[in-house]
Amino acid sequence: MVMGLGKSFGFVALLGASLGVATSFAADWYAKDNLQPGHDPSMVRFEDGYALMSTNNNLQLWTSEDAYTWRDHKSTVSGVPQWAYTYAPKTEGIWAPDIFYMNGEYRVYYCVSEFGKRNSAIGYQATTSIMPGTTGYGWKDHGHVFHTKDGTDKYNAIDADVVKDTEGNYWMAFGSFGLGIQLIKLDAKSGLQANDDKTVYNIARRTSKASGGAEEGPSLIEHNGKYFLFAAWDKCCQQGASIEQTTYKTAYGRADKVTGPYKDRAGYDMASGGGTILLERYGRYVGPGGGEAFQDLNRVRFVHHYYDLNGDKYNHIHIRDVVFTEDNWAEMGQPFLGRYLSAEVEHGALTRAVSGDLAITRSNTASNGEYLAYVNTEGSKIHLPMNIMQAGEYLLRYRYANGGDAAATHKVTVNGKSQTVTLPPTGSWGTFPEKSVVMVPATLKRGGNFIDIEPSPNGNFAELDRIDFLRVIRDTIPANGFDNGIRVRLTEDDELAIKNGGYAIFENVVTDSIRSLEVSIEVERLTGGKLSIRDGKRDGTVLSECELAAINANSLDNGWTQIFCSSLKGLSGVKDFYLTASGVPGEVIVKNIVFASRLGEIECTEEPCGDPVSSSSDPSTSSGTAEPQSSSSSGTTTIAPRAVRHDSQAPVRKAYRDLKGRSFDKQIPYRVMF
Repeated sequence: MVMGLGKSFGFVALLGASLGVATSFAADWYAKDNLQPGHDPSMVRFEDGYALMSTNNNLQLWTSEDAYTWRDHKSTVSGVPQWAYTYAPKTEGIWAPDIFYMNGEYRVYYCVSEFGKRNSAIGYQATTSIMPGTTGYGWKDHGHVFHTKDGTDKYNAIDADVVKDTEGNYWMAFGSFGLGIQLIKLDAKSGLQANDDKTVYNIARRTSKASGGAEEGPSLIEHNGKYFLFAAWDKCCQQGASIEQTTYKTAYGRADKVTGPYKDRAGYDMASGGGTILLERYGRYVGPGGGEAFQDLNRVRFVHHYYDLNGDKYNHIHIRDVVFTEDNWAEMGQPFLGRYLSAEVEHGALTRAVSGDLAITRSNTASNGEYLAYVNTEGSKIHLPMNIMQAGEYLLRYRYANGGDAAATHKVTVNGKSQTVTLPPTGSWGTFPEKSVVMVPATLKRGGNFIDIEPSPNGNFAELDRIDFLRVIRDTIPANGFDNGIRVRLTEDDELAIKNGGYAIFENVVTDSIRSLEVSIEVERLTGGKLSIRDGKRDGTVLSECELAAINANSLDNGWTQIFCSSLKGLSGVKDFYLTASGVPGEVIVKNIVFASRLGEIECTEEPCGDPVSSSSDPSTSSGTAEPQSSSSSGTTTIAPRAVRHDSQAPVRKAYRDLKGRSFDKQIPYRVMF
């Protein structure tokens, strides 16, 4: 069952008062594309954020803390390096940089070429630090790596991309048209072609006459023992008045070895014309290609350019998650518009049963100004691949419009488990106020999740704007379930490590489901310093504070140390939690954030008491009709009232002992006493 809207087009009392979701949203739900410029973009993750470069701007460097708001550091070179004219005398600029962290430095492999010819060369420059103004920042050019000559070579030395294999070796893919995509081995220390393997491997090629051999812009990445090759197909770079001539798209295949063969999902070898298309033109997004896969903290992402048909008709970038299936195939997720636990449905993979269905439509009240109209016909489908970093129970906040006079229904399938969602009238079409939502319960996995939405025609219809994924927290947030952050990493044991000045983001926490206001954090060892849970941003209001000192500590049986924190305050609705570190020497490794009474003496102020999400069956497998809810009766999904303690101290008694059995003459508030 799902939560719906009442006849008065308002949330019922249970949602408004007990859940808090209707009236208190995490951050601004209205997304907006930042329209960051860039062509043939490349990105790399570093400790304090991201670095970005692109084509035809003398290796201009941009950095960002959040991959959404970018800072321009201008060009890193004044022009084409002199050595390059030996191989491309008529070159006019530097193309297609690839940023890669290698041998303790950030290297940018770039190319020069004569347009339409194979007089081309690849070189690289390097710096120890990628952030201007920091120690170690300063670029040094290392010159020629590889070249091709027109009339001699049948492939082209442009569009370089570096990958590290599972044995620690480095490889560089490159190529454009002709024989397609090539691969050579690199020497890690020098950055040049390796001496122990001079083979030029042909790993992808368009073979059909109709294709004209149009394949370029390779990108390689390893995931779970497989190597993935992404490449751009067809006609690029027609912008402005010529935008409609651009047919650029992104295809891919995978291999067991870095040298191939790379096969598509149908089993065809990319070296013989194979390739599964991941991205192509949709709506106003023309020519999505020229991209690069890169490893982020806890996910693989893909940055690419596109041309905005309804805007300036020139190039901008999108940064998407690569979402892997259970059998380790890649699907393309959402463009990042500032939030990780949100999906703009117009960016899903759209299957139309009839022409005109699932129409991407403009509206000033829709998130990012777009929504899907005509979600009407049986057989039409919206497919949304999503990376979710914390497994568990979620509410899918389903933003829609129904201007009819009766409820519509959609079939929502999450990881193969289906339920029927009822969508009562909202009063108008094409408008999406904050309260125009229903809540759909779902159980999500850590990693790739796949949501399919299909209309269930009953003579009534609903338009769809956006889905937010709200995490229902009972008593624990696993620290490795963070969405992003800075000065953080995942250890080899898959635990969160955070440095001084760092933060980890946990988006869309349903705080009303948290059972206790008392907080503790499990850390590997005491380091000194402080961890804080903040509201909405890195310097937001402190909700709870944890001193990493022995006076607040309790040793756990699993070898971790429990740190008791101040009780939560200012808690209601849906919030983004920021876990921040200050005064920490080195780094602190965090296992769990726990919300539970120290003494175990909790009571519920009203019924029901127990699970914050209660249902007569597994909510992810339920199927039925949604009803406006005013109670937690069987078959509905509600958030139970928070369990609270009436006293912050246990009753006075003699011979106090803590959980380790140590005896004390009086109660000590920071110890777990019994």
